[in-house]
Amino acid sequence: MDATVKRKARSPKGARGPALQPVEPAHESDGAHLELRIWLRLLSCATRIEKALNARLRKEFNTTLARFDLLAQLARKPAGATMSEVSELLMVSNGAITALVQKLEADGFIHREVDSEDRRTFRLSLSQEGAKEFGRMARRHEEWVIALIGELSPVAQSDLLQHLTLLKRRLDKHA
Repeated sequence: MDATVKRKARSPKGARGPALQPVEPAHESDGAHLELRIWLRLLSCATRIEKALNARLRKEFNTTLARFDLLAQLARKPAGATMSEVSELLMVSNGAITALVQKLEADGFIHREVDSEDRRTFRLSLSQEGAKEFGRMARRHEEWVIALIGELSPVAQSDLLQHLTLLKRRLDKHA
């Protein structure tokens, strides 16, 4: 006996067009762990988007997504941020930030200065050249993300955002 239960999909009142049919599991055992399939699909999509963005940043700006992310965090902090604050925002270790900071500092995109309140701590900030270059990168990054996700219909984008927002709120309760 087939363990898959087929349900008749109903359109919400006032909806136009055919109702979306639920995705049937490929194997009986797949249906038992829909949550795992969702997790793997989210991870797969995020990985593909990151790879595409990283390749485009490397090709057009000779930089990486990690460096772009660090610049983005500093762009949001006009007063600068400590290395620890940046590593916390990017969810990586201080050691991982050090190499990124050295490269961006050598390129003239950021300034690293001793913190006036704690001489053991470095404060990072965007240089004028870094802010200008980040602005160029951010505009292209936005165009790329729009192109990648824009293939979904506006309704699908809205639904996806709503569902991911709900998932994030629930996950925040477990943090």
